[in-house]
Amino acid sequence: MTSEAEIKSVILNILSANKAISLATTGGEYSPWILGAYFASEDLTIYLLLEKSGKTLANLKVNSKGALLISQNDAMKDFLQAEFVATLLPESEEARVRELLVAKMPWYQTYTPCAPVRLDVQKWFVSSLARQWFPAKVLETSLVNA
Repeated sequence: MTSEAEIKSVILNILSANKAISLATTGGEYSPWILGAYFASEDLTIYLLLEKSGKTLANLKVNSKGALLISQNDAMKDFLQAEFVATLLPESEEARVRELLVAKMPWYQTYTPCAPVRLDVQKWFVSSLARQWFPAKVLETSLVNA
């Protein structure tokens, strides 16, 4: 039997070991839409900067729910999937989110105006061939920030 603590530990390791995330959103003119972005995390909460004029941010303004994938594009390596609720953070949070991203990836920078976003996940799906976690192990969390 796999414990919640073990599942959470694997999730945190995957979040730490990966820089890129894929987001699927709906709601706006370009719907559904998939975006690849860089992310940082604190515990199980994900932070990122999204282009202010981008399709993903436009979708999230209409529908704050979406899905995510964090993987190395190799089914042999552990990966995460989840549904999230996005919170568009105030402009005053942009510097803090940027600091998180730069701490994880010192080379990180943006080229267009960006908005800070927090992703809260209620249910994580963790797949691991090495651990024989197929179907994926599930970790349910409370939406503390929602």
